[in-house]
Amino acid sequence: MYELTSEGPYVPPKRSRATRMFPARSKASARGFLLAKLRSETASRQVIFESDLERKCLLVILAQRGVVDVWDQPPQVEFRGPDGRIKYHTFDYLVTRDDGKKLAIAVKPEGLVERYNFGEHLALLRAQLPLRIADDAVLVTENSFSPAEVRNAELLHMFSGTADPDADLLVSTRLKGLTGDVQVKEIVDSSGLGGRAFRAVFRSIFAGVVSTDLMCPITELSVLSPVEAG
Repeated sequence: MYELTSEGPYVPPKRSRATRMFPARSKASARGFLLAKLRSETASRQVIFESDLERKCLLVILAQRGVVDVWDQPPQVEFRGPDGRIKYHTFDYLVTRDDGKKLAIAVKPEGLVERYNFGEHLALLRAQLPLRIADDAVLVTENSFSPAEVRNAELLHMFSGTADPDADLLVSTRLKGLTGDVQVKEIVDSSGLGGRAFRAVFRSIFAGVVSTDLMCPITELSVLSPVEAG
């Protein structure tokens, strides 16, 4: 039976759609999954990662407002290598955006990219990638995002795990009425909701209700600015 809650029946998360699985345990990497609430689905879904770098990449992807769907370990792609032979590659993530574009994401540590000349490998993949699969292929390394971006994405994922519609409504209404800059602390203090308001502000930032410098960690001292119309 489903567990009944105040928000309705409990719906268990869907399993990963990965077409290639890896061993659950490894001394060389951090393997696991995140529960992601994708806009393309009504229930949360497991999305796997094979390393800490993939985990960070996944969190940053999920924090992007335009992302509709993320497919972990999608079906392998066939292409011809420099020697003319048929080769196969499985991307780490296939991202679908709200404009309909799809991006195939390859996650590699910078050292391995250089050691195995993965740039040439990816160039061949990109040139032969069928549009029915993806519009482009992108390489992500540890240099593709800052520690602040990862931290903000981690907190957003944490804060998005539990719905708080009352706090979201109160905070977003105040933020939409901004005519100038204000610190997060001012919104939190005036709301009387404490941590609930801080989490609601965080969600509002990534929902595009208000803007701040996402290259810095979001704290109570962060400055919020109105979003220009249009």
